[in-house]
Amino acid sequence: MTTGALTAALTRLVPLTLAGAMATARTHCDPACFTYHASWRLFRRTGLKGSPAWHTGFYQRALAEADLPARVRVLVCAASDEAMINFMARQLGAQRLEVHLVDACRTPLVLAQAYAKRHRIALTCTRSTAPELEGLQGPFDLIVTDGLMALLPRTADRDALADRLSTLLTPSGTVLYTARIAGPAGVLEFDRIGRIIQGAAARWAWPGPPEQRRALAKATLTRPSRPAPFTSSHAVAQVFTGPFGAVRVLQRTSPGSTAVALHPASRHRRASTSVGVAATRPRRSA
Repeated sequence: MTTGALTAALTRLVPLTLAGAMATARTHCDPACFTYHASWRLFRRTGLKGSPAWHTGFYQRALAEADLPARVRVLVCAASDEAMINFMARQLGAQRLEVHLVDACRTPLVLAQAYAKRHRIALTCTRSTAPELEGLQGPFDLIVTDGLMALLPRTADRDALADRLSTLLTPSGTVLYTARIAGPAGVLEFDRIGRIIQGAAARWAWPGPPEQRRALAKATLTRPSRPAPFTSSHAVAQVFTGPFGAVRVLQRTSPGSTAVALHPASRHRRASTSVGVAATRPRRSA
């Protein structure tokens, strides 16, 4: 069996495994997102990077307080895989959901579709980029997004995204945003290890020619750490205070995973913290 045929088989048969997610990334990612999506399942399962489960307490509290109908129309705004849909299904009940997933890359859409089909969750998908989110039509009862603001380097883009989300929400709806705030070092735990793993994925799994794989691996290993856009929970909340009439914040200082708990930053009380924002009363609802 050729490499291309094996990739197609894995993508079709076992997309929700480490090998299947890698194969899906090989099929659908471009160089800009391949190393991230190809490595993400490993990061999530080992606790090296954050995931929705790290914010369980926040989500449970916010969902209990949210004004949600019997049938909930949910927008998952950007995702690395099916984890957020899985989490919302466990919290609210799979048959209660009508989920729409938007992302710039097809890889998370394919993984989410495989999960939704397996668990009989109503799911539709759109490819679009933040902050514009062109092509999306509301209204949604609930919008959830994990870490997306941190991927937008400009303040204007983060403000534009918050404003755009307010236009997609029902008047009684809720936006839930979660993020991690780096400790005093200014970067998240396992940043360097993460890039080494991503570099290895580029070197050995990117489907391009050898010289392209080497160049992508080098670029991944040598790029500067992404600067953290937020330094406090207050800064995260401020993004939502213009478009929304009510903004609540919950900050968690305990490590989200065993791996982070064992990191030297945690042992010296210099670790990252987890922040959840619940924004309601949109000023520009659909």
